[in-house]
Amino acid sequence: MSQAWIDEMAALWFTKVQDGLSFSEQRAFKKWLHVNPEHSKAYAQFEALWRDLDGLVPVQNSTCLKKRIKPWFGYACACAVACFFIAFLQWQTWNSRLEFAQNIATPVGAMREYTLQDGTTLFLDTDTNVSVEYYKQKRLVKLHQGQLVLHVSKDAARPLFVEAKNVQIRVTGTLFEVRNVDNHVRVSVEEGSVEVSHKRLEDGSVLTLANLSAKEQITLDGRGFVLSSSTLHNDSVAPWRSGRLIFDKTPLREVLFEFERYGAKKTVIASLELASMPLSGSFEVERFASFLEMLPKVLPLKLATMGDKIVIEKR
Repeated sequence: MSQAWIDEMAALWFTKVQDGLSFSEQRAFKKWLHVNPEHSKAYAQFEALWRDLDGLVPVQNSTCLKKRIKPWFGYACACAVACFFIAFLQWQTWNSRLEFAQNIATPVGAMREYTLQDGTTLFLDTDTNVSVEYYKQKRLVKLHQGQLVLHVSKDAARPLFVEAKNVQIRVTGTLFEVRNVDNHVRVSVEEGSVEVSHKRLEDGSVLTLANLSAKEQITLDGRGFVLSSSTLHNDSVAPWRSGRLIFDKTPLREVLFEFERYGAKKTVIASLELASMPLSGSFEVERFASFLEMLPKVLPLKLATMGDKIVIEKR
């Protein structure tokens, strides 16, 4: 049964209740309320709206009004409110109707570029999972895991939102990257500007955290709390689009983690001291073997093999 039909039935029962129900109608009404939770929910919405409108009547003239109001007046008002409420719900339903939906994913080691129906381009990194939903008044991209770059087609009447964990990004037209990896969300802007907010999953309320412009970046934890903000010094965000990884005084454990995201062989670091050593440079994603050969030349460590794993030890 459609929501529109449920709303119409709720409106009909509401007007009948205002006029008074017979014993058989009361039984039928109770049965209708309990047969489907959506029935009682729709009826409760009518009651709430009626109470709000009823509160607008001046109380000091209530006695006079009762004398002047004809018996049919209450029924007519109830009908008018019901018609208004149905129209309002149908308008809400029309605006929230899903017009387009698409799930897009990439396996480990693969990247993919995808153009949506409005011209917006998504560039998905390795091991990334995205769902796209377009409605009448908004466009929604949900980043479940991984990272992607969005080149958003401008449409002020239908802004695009990106959601990753408890983080929401609002934009009308720009080029930016969103990363949702290892319980952290990072937003980096290359062109234009975006609004980054914390979204409560419990009630959907939104609190604006920052407005980012070109070359600005913010990192948040899985709960949506800001961990850091910085200015980008690279020519463009997401260098992985061209097959490169760029690090700036990044701990070795994080560098190796990034390579492993693209399918590189698992490595084991022998000590916390080694894992924390900073590394800077630009490296090709597909040349992990060359990267390992270079490591002992720039850091005080050596490589060893243990079964099918590579062990990094202090030299």
